[in-house]
Amino acid sequence: MSVIRRMFGLATATLAVAALAVQPRPTAAAEPIVLETQCFDVPGITECLADDFLAYWKNNGGLPVFGYPITEAADEYNVDSDADYWTQWLERNRFELHPENAGTPYEVLLGLLGKERLAQLGRDAEPREAGAVDGCLWFEETGHNVCNQAGELGFKSYWQSHGLKIDGLDTYARSLQLFGLPLTSAQTETNANGDTVVTQWFERARLEWHPSNPDEFKVLLGLLGKEIIDEWSQPVPPEQQCENTPDPRSANIRPSKCVQAGTVLFFDFYGFQPNEEVILWITDPAGETYKFDEGNTIGANGSLENAEWVTDGSDTGLWLISLEGKTSKHIADVFFTVLP
Repeated sequence: MSVIRRMFGLATATLAVAALAVQPRPTAAAEPIVLETQCFDVPGITECLADDFLAYWKNNGGLPVFGYPITEAADEYNVDSDADYWTQWLERNRFELHPENAGTPYEVLLGLLGKERLAQLGRDAEPREAGAVDGCLWFEETGHNVCNQAGELGFKSYWQSHGLKIDGLDTYARSLQLFGLPLTSAQTETNANGDTVVTQWFERARLEWHPSNPDEFKVLLGLLGKEIIDEWSQPVPPEQQCENTPDPRSANIRPSKCVQAGTVLFFDFYGFQPNEEVILWITDPAGETYKFDEGNTIGANGSLENAEWVTDGSDTGLWLISLEGKTSKHIADVFFTVLP
């Protein structure tokens, strides 16, 4: 962790010391493995299914529907719900544990990976089709048909014959819970593995038609979870990192908001009440936030000038330093990116 020098007149301190006070959340690595069956003796698969998700995985399709786990279970922020949930990514989907639904069939929910992957690719849901096609399933909500590709085989039959096992729901509703609504028509696309196949996107899945496979495997589910995670893992070019660094708010930064490691940065924060007590928040590139809540007072002119940060030894990536006035509730933010 990097060293903080001259921030609010404090003596030299380190974020490692600050971490002792904030009590970071335990990681999934500290969770004991209870069931041997949640791990897989498969080359390249190193993660085990969290106990919270094992029964759901087994009861609702297992490997063909969800694939193998590709991350350990951990708390993860859900932007749609604006909340953290215990989450695990699999090759074809994402499991989220929702404690507010405890005791119901909806305690585990699936991510909208079809919708998310399309957005990641910069694609929107397609415009509505002209109308229902004979022999196909018509979804009025999104205006798309789901049809078979060869007689009784294809996306329609697959969609109808697969679904979550939830008591009280009919077959259609169970399939809707698993796949969601169609977002596109069926069309030829090339997937991440280089296969050019007839493809149709749904809110929670992508169906692919592989005509050379045996009948039971002619329809396969795309590896959306893996594709999303792989995309996140791609290194971001330095110029793009700099472009994505937000501008400061009620603050200045010198010499730049995007610098090489080892550069000394200087910050000015303003807009506070004279001599106001403030809270200092620091968020590192890993997303860990540290709070300094005592003994930090702004200057007599309502500002702090030439606060210094030495980036030598800092983790690379996007940092955020925020000041919050305890009386005024005014917030000043400065973002900066440290490049390798």
